[in-house]
Amino acid sequence: MNVLDVQLDDYTAKEAMKTVTEYMKTEAVNTIEIVTVDILMRVAEDVALKENLEQLDMVLAGDEAILEAAGVTERRRLQEAEGQVFLRMLMRFFHKNHSKIFLLADREEELLQIENYLKETCGGVQVVGSAVVPDDESADDMIMNRINGAETEADCVLAILSSPKQEAFIKRCKAVLNAKIWLGIGKGLDPVRKRAGWKERMADFIEKKILKREIEKEKKKKDI
Repeated sequence: MNVLDVQLDDYTAKEAMKTVTEYMKTEAVNTIEIVTVDILMRVAEDVALKENLEQLDMVLAGDEAILEAAGVTERRRLQEAEGQVFLRMLMRFFHKNHSKIFLLADREEELLQIENYLKETCGGVQVVGSAVVPDDESADDMIMNRINGAETEADCVLAILSSPKQEAFIKRCKAVLNAKIWLGIGKGLDPVRKRAGWKERMADFIEKKILKREIEKEKKKKDI
């Protein structure tokens, strides 16, 4: 699928999950990002972000509005995106297999919130470490050393970082990352944020309206 010149993998939640189980059998790290509307809106103004997204192994639509923009009309697919079915399936997989997860976020308080959320909802998951990622590259080596440490052995690095920092970080560090999966979900899918109030819901609504407007602009350009 292509939305605003961003290539997305056309997977159902079940198909994406099947691919993840194959990733878990490999030695090399596989990179996954669930793209939200706010990230798509940045791509038009950020060529580097687009290039970094293209280098990921799997890029999935994280919102039904993105699927609709891609021309997907199947009700089940739209409901899967709205309900974040793939992310829920993946968390259940990690819970069932007692997977080890290393957390990345923009701020210390966000790390604490995410860790508490995982303890409440996915008790089988083992959080083996966490780190705050600064806006520059100054802490890259330190963070990689912590993730790759013998006491960590993370199965998944779960990144809830702002964009385009999230995509730039994994591009810089993928070659030396010792984990099975990098999962970037960004701020738009932060489960703690999703529990928040009307301001966050209003921001999501506005972003979707803007996305629809941009899609209409693209259609008109093609028709000319």
